[in-house]
Amino acid sequence: MMKKQTLPLLFTLLLSLLFLSACVPDLKINFKKVPTATSSKKKTFKKSSSSRSSLPSRSTSSNSSSNSSSSPSTTTETSSDIVTTEGLPKNAQEAPKDKIYATGNLKVAYSRNDDKIFAQTPDYEGYTTALVQTILGNPEKQITDPAYISESFQNIELENIKNLYRKGKITEEQAHAFLLGAVDLKQASKFGVDYTIYTYKNNTIQLVFENDQLLYITPNPDIVFFK
Repeated sequence: MMKKQTLPLLFTLLLSLLFLSACVPDLKINFKKVPTATSSKKKTFKKSSSSRSSLPSRSTSSNSSSNSSSSPSTTTETSSDIVTTEGLPKNAQEAPKDKIYATGNLKVAYSRNDDKIFAQTPDYEGYTTALVQTILGNPEKQITDPAYISESFQNIELENIKNLYRKGKITEEQAHAFLLGAVDLKQASKFGVDYTIYTYKNNTIQLVFENDQLLYITPNPDIVFFK
């Protein structure tokens, strides 16, 4: 299902990215200053089932235009924007049970070309809260308060990703991609999407569910496999 995002969401997202750029110098995040001219954003939303009507994007790209005469618009990405890989299970039922496995064929990817930013994180098809608890155990915290993801989630995840990058557990490209994924979830929450958060190991592992489907997990290779 494709969903359109409004211009205020674009500005909010880009301002968040600018803030994160200042906070993570060791990730070398250097986004351009948001132009004052009219901008447009395009975002691909994962096709959802009837129980996942507001599932956020696994891939996000933003671009800006200096043509101030054009009106804000939201367009869909073509299949050529998607970066794929092989060797991942089709869904959770086909995956080993020693950790969480990314499913499908999406590769973690990030790129920036002039004023276009592209980020893609994987799917976790079939990972319900019950299955996750079977694999990881009971969470230390189970959070449904919208204020947590809108106020605390992003900052905590920023530190988690920075630490994983510094320890060499994820690459710079992967750090960028997952960081933008966390920002995307925060913005969706501000627009009324309800999430359930599971935390483990003193908040160093965070999992985000919507309608009992796993959307995001802190990219610690000890507990999640992705490419």
